[in-house]
Amino acid sequence: MPNTARKTSWLQRAIAAVGTLALVTGLSVSPASAISFTIDGTTEEAQAVPQDLSACPTLTSTPRAFEAWFNTDDMEYRGYLDANNQSPWSYANKMAQVICGAKQGSSIMIGMYFIRAIGTTARPESDAEIIWRAMDYVRSKRGVSIGFVMDGGSITPSSAKSNIYKRLVDSGIAKVYWCYNGCFNTNSKKVFPYAINHEKFLTISDTIWQNDGKTHPVVFSSSGQFARSQVRTYWQEASLIYGDQKLYDYFVSRYKNMRVCTGSYSGGSDCKAGSAWSGSGDVVPTLRKARGIWVDSLYRHGTDSGRGTFVSFSPQPQGVDDYYTAQFNDVDCAVDSKIRVAMYRLTITRATIFVKALASLKNRGCDVKILLSQKGGAQTVSKDVVKVLKKYNATTMVRCTRIPIHTKMILITPSTSSAGRALFGTANMTTSGLRYSEEHVITVDSRRADAATSADIERVIAVYQAGWNELNQGNRACH
Repeated sequence: MPNTARKTSWLQRAIAAVGTLALVTGLSVSPASAISFTIDGTTEEAQAVPQDLSACPTLTSTPRAFEAWFNTDDMEYRGYLDANNQSPWSYANKMAQVICGAKQGSSIMIGMYFIRAIGTTARPESDAEIIWRAMDYVRSKRGVSIGFVMDGGSITPSSAKSNIYKRLVDSGIAKVYWCYNGCFNTNSKKVFPYAINHEKFLTISDTIWQNDGKTHPVVFSSSGQFARSQVRTYWQEASLIYGDQKLYDYFVSRYKNMRVCTGSYSGGSDCKAGSAWSGSGDVVPTLRKARGIWVDSLYRHGTDSGRGTFVSFSPQPQGVDDYYTAQFNDVDCAVDSKIRVAMYRLTITRATIFVKALASLKNRGCDVKILLSQKGGAQTVSKDVVKVLKKYNATTMVRCTRIPIHTKMILITPSTSSAGRALFGTANMTTSGLRYSEEHVITVDSRRADAATSADIERVIAVYQAGWNELNQGNRACH
């Protein structure tokens, strides 16, 4: 169906179902991205990998240092209110096109909370399937090796595991490893039962987009898993960091060390002793044990020179400021006066810390606005959190979105430009996400980058800002 027809149909349904023109108006203009996907001429969406694997469409030009996009186009045109539309979303096709960029003989390493495969006739996993086809293509035709480390707890029941093995392992597409109650948590499952492997990253060791004899790795970070429920139910963002070798090495080291801890709730003897930790390139693991959990002893890791990029990993030690609070404490409201946050969860165990820090910024003159998801698979905003908002007079500063969001995004910039910092990754504002579970947060800072990379950071911050503006449409008080 042409774009115009899909858009009109969605608008009519949205007006009837949501009952607010403000929400629809805000959705009608989606944030532009510079990344160039292969587009289907009929649907004007990102082209899908065909069933017969005769092609693997990918990017049509070399990506910049940083790229970002949302599933907003799909949410607008045909997805959120149309449960009967089984064709894969363009957002999933874009993920597949990134995978289609893997070079001959390269490797793909994936850390993820959960995935879904196969599904049912009435509710097929068509969004995930398009990603599995891309993996099947690069594995069978380019000799690419693929591995997953996932959480094997209650999020993935035995029936889902059976479908994953059938689609990915039995067919030879990928190797799959499972963590239980988190990879780096070596306690019994009763000690920290909410620790999980909550990662959502994909690395590619080399890509085909430049043919200059050099290695060009990719780190792909997403707010959502490879699953229909994630792609279609929540607003999600995807970020691609291109050509940053050290960032790639950090994530490869992350993957390898998480894999050491797979196989049981205790992670096995190598994980308990930390005797098998491995790095990648010149990256050395910085793990130490505290509370029976392997924590990253460094607050954040710098990447390639001139990139202005840092990565922080959880679990973190208890005695340090988490990386969100540390960033808020470092804001000068005379320079970076605009703070925008879009976060799936804020729990009561962190609410006082975060709301107090953000309220302090507002009192110092910063323009602070926070979006939380009122709806979701878990209770995202509790009554106790609302009490904290009222205590700090933050109910106008902190609002809830009308449609569920799953983003984890913080923007710190001047009021009139995109120069500044963006934080994105997997960690919610929760104690489990910051202290117990495997998470990552990537920080890009235009002022710490060289001229060319700084321009890419400012452009991608503008994409995030446009996405935040859309999420903000139709906001309401949290309750």
